Amino acid sequence: MLKKNIPAIFFCIGKNMAKYEDDLIYAINNGFIIGNHAFNHKHFSDLNLKDAYKEIRDTDKIIELLYLKAKIKRPIKVFRFPYLDKGAHLHSKDYRNNWMKYSNNEKKNKIQNYLKKLGYTRPLFENININWYNKSGLLKDVDVYCTFDQMEYFLGNEDAPYGLSGESAILARIEEDYPEEGRSLNFSKTSDIIMIHDHEKTTRLFFKLINAYLKKGIIFKLPRFKTFK
Repeated sequence: MLKKNIPAIFFCIGKNMAKYEDDLIYAINNGFIIGNHAFNHKHFSDLNLKDAYKEIRDTDKIIELLYLKAKIKRPIKVFRFPYLDKGAHLHSKDYRNNWMKYSNNEKKNKIQNYLKKLGYTRPLFENININWYNKSGLLKDVDVYCTFDQMEYFLGNEDAPYGLSGESAILARIEEDYPEEGRSLNFSKTSDIIMIHDHEKTTRLFFKLINAYLKKGIIFKLPRFKTFK
């Protein structure tokens, strides 16, 4: 991504970061942002508040140390929930069945307030003109959501939805034009927040996806954000 001049926020799982410390410091020194993706990558709807706070806090401490070792001031604190599960449901099954219909707003709000207390903030993503995103209430939250999920993590999964177990189907999502259903890369009136993962099983596909984005003419930019104090 550095060679192709693609900036990015890397949301990292805390328990994996020690293994890749040198790579993460290299990323920091080259302008990438390291974000918090919780320590164990568990559904927050399955965690009590104490454990949810610990997931956030333990990873936050690791990121602080990385920036200290990189000798660079941490520019912003950003958080993305594992599975995009904000902890607003009774359990993970409830989340999967009704992902935008919150059944535990009290817990959700407490987690959001805890993120704010630790200094987390949502960057300013400009020119996102997608109705479902702007009307969903996501703009009121601190965590970073997405408008386009590449879903490459379903590669090789026989139970994948929409037939997304194969490379061709995953790549085809880039060309689909259903902005109000989360496939908006062909909708010229909006910017997008693209979510793509770096799993060992999808490494080869990752490079294909990046090349497909560039071939399509997608321009990658970091959002605007206030400097973290």
